[in-house]
Amino acid sequence: MTGPTITIGRNIGSAGFAKRMQDIQKLAAYVGVPADDKGRTNALIELAGATRSKKRIKRIKKILLDTKRTVSNAELLFIHTKGSPIRGIPARPVIEPAIAADGNRQSIAHELSEVAKATLHDKPDVAQKRLRRAALAGQNAARRFFTDPRNNWPPNKPATIRRKGSDKPLIDTGVLRASIVGITREE
Repeated sequence: MTGPTITIGRNIGSAGFAKRMQDIQKLAAYVGVPADDKGRTNALIELAGATRSKKRIKRIKKILLDTKRTVSNAELLFIHTKGSPIRGIPARPVIEPAIAADGNRQSIAHELSEVAKATLHDKPDVAQKRLRRAALAGQNAARRFFTDPRNNWPPNKPATIRRKGSDKPLIDTGVLRASIVGITREE
C-alpha cells in the first residue's frame, strides 16, 4: 500500500514535496540595522552615563575619544526600543510593532505566501524575488512607523523640544530611520 500523493501543479511525490519544504526553510528575510553600522559618539555620551556627574561624563568622553568608540545605529535603535530609565528615555519600539501593524502584516504575509508557492512550484528565481519584496515591505513599514500615529510614542520632553525644535521623537535627522534595511539570505 502506498501513501497519499501530494499534487502541486503536477505530481512531485512526497520526496519532492519534502525537498521543497526544506528549500523554504533555508530562506530568510530580516529587517533591522546592521550591527557594523557606524553611529554617533555624542549619542553614547548622552545615553550611556548613569549619572549627571560632570566628572563621569568627562571620563566617558575621554574613553570614547581614546578608543574612537561610537554608538552604532543598531545600538541606538536598541536603546530607543527598550528605553533608558536612567536617562529618562521612554521605550519607543519600531521594528516589531511596525511589522505587526494592520496593513503592514498582511502585505508582508502575502509576499511570504508567494515565496512558499513559488518554491513549491520549483521557481527559485520567483521565490527569491518575492522574498526580497517581503524584506523591502518590512523595511518600508519600519521606516514609515517613525511618523505613524499608531506608534503611540510619547512626545519629546520640553527640553528636547527646545533643543531640536520638534515634539516628534527620533526624526530630527532621519539617520536612524534610514539605517533600517530589509535583507534576504539563504541559510
